Amino acid sequence: MRHGVLSMVLAGTVLLCSTNADAAGPFLRKSGPEPPTLSVLNTSPDEVQHEPTRLIAAGLAVTLGPFGAHRLYLGTTAKVPVFYGLTFGGFGVLVLIDLGHILFTKDLTPYQHNKQILMWAGKAPPTVTTPP
Repeated sequence: MRHGVLSMVLAGTVLLCSTNADAAGPFLRKSGPEPPTLSVLNTSPDEVQHEPTRLIAAGLAVTLGPFGAHRLYLGTTAKVPVFYGLTFGGFGVLVLIDLGHILFTKDLTPYQHNKQILMWAGKAPPTVTTPP
């Protein structure tokens, strides 16, 4: 029953928002400037602000940092929060360093989906093997 009512409401909304003047009746805007719209889809990744991600990660680092909650939020493997929990956040040192990086680093993308225990440590250079 609920789905039937929802589909009727959606159908009425589509009918009101259609561009056909006969179907929309008096609800169709006939003239005037278009209202300004905010489109996040048309912006480049550099223009999108990541401040909510930064604030949530910092809040988790302050409150549940010794258990690796901020690292889970940023996306990591299961070994990192287990290590944080067993060492109580690297005896508090790792959490403080993580918090500093979260707050004062301009770009958080290197820390997102980072599988290393020390998220700020540089990635090891790839090993190149030469054929014999």
